[in-house]
This record gives sequence, structure tokens and C-alpha cells, in this order.
Amino acid sequence: MRSILAALCIAAATVTACGDIKQDYYTQTMPQNEGANVNLPGLLLRNAFIIGSQQPAPAGTDMPMYMMLLNESGRTDRLLSVDTGGVFRETRLPAGGLEIPGGKYVGGTALPQVLLAGLTRPLRSGGTIPVTFRFQNAGTTRVDVPVLPPGTWRSTYSPWPSPSPSPSPSPSPTASPSASPTASPGSPPAVSPSPSPTGS
Repeated sequence: MRSILAALCIAAATVTACGDIKQDYYTQTMPQNEGANVNLPGLLLRNAFIIGSQQPAPAGTDMPMYMMLLNESGRTDRLLSVDTGGVFRETRLPAGGLEIPGGKYVGGTALPQVLLAGLTRPLRSGGTIPVTFRFQNAGTTRVDVPVLPPGTWRSTYSPWPSPSPSPSPSPSPTASPSASPTASPGSPPAVSPSPSPTGS
């Protein structure tokens, strides 16, 4: 349990220390934080937030979302999809969804858990956007997730990892030029077909 409490403190590094925890992990509390928090059957979503920009972000911008997911059940759960109600064109998760092992947590670090891709309209930091999370076992929940400006501590957070570059195709071996058949003496020269006339 100590490791979980320590992770909770890291996730709440916005403004407070662990002394702000008034109860223990099993009473489903969390240090003060600026993110969204919600309790689901067997699973806790804690400190979900999006890092925006200082100026209103233009359409087409991608934004990472961070959170901590604590699985209180004894079986593995999985975050299957995230929907922003049209604020972003799509959301990206690890292939197959984000796995949350039973009795463990994921997130709460400087790495994002979700990428919100393709902003559909300018978005200013300081507000919230509605986000629907769908889990394999814990069900579905909708919560308003804050868009926070990139402050001092948030500048250390990592962006969504870039995909590994695809290997370049190996060049095909060049076939040795075949000798052109030699026309027999007295035979007419070979004629290349002419291109078909293009209709106007």
C-alpha cells in the first residue's frame, strides 16, 4: 500500500504534499489536484488532465492527456476507448487498449496515457472538455477534464511517443540486362508499339 500512496503523491504534484491525504487508499481519497476524479466499480480514475498551450490552440492541434487509473478489483481491466464528443477528431490509445492489472495502477507519471488528435476548433487553456471513458469491466463514465496551461512543472511532462520509423525497403536486386535477340539476316526490324492516341 505504501507504493500506491507514494504514486498518489506523485500524481498530485501540482500543489500539495502527501500530508494532504486525510484517509488511506482504501477509502478512495486523493490528495488535492487540478485534474478530474471519478470512482467506478472496482476502479478509480484520478487526476485526469490535458496539457494545452499558452495561446489558444488552433484547429488540428494534438494534445496529450495524463491520468492515474487504480484497479481495486482482482482482475485485469482495460481502457477501451476515449471520446471527446467531437472536440477532437480521434483519440489514440496503446494497441488493444490501456491495460490496468488487477490490484495495481497505471499512469501518474510524466508519460501520457491518451493522445487527443486533431482539434476541431480553437481551444483555450483554463476550461474543460467533456470526455467519456469506456472500460472493459468498470463500465463507462463521462467527466469534464480540465485543459491546463503548460506551467513550470508541466514542462517536464513528455509528449505522446512518436511511432517507430518503418524500416526502409531493401532495394531489389537489379537484374542483369538480357541480351536482345539478334534479328536473323533478312528479317524486318522489330517495331515498338506506338502509344494509343489520347482522345481530346
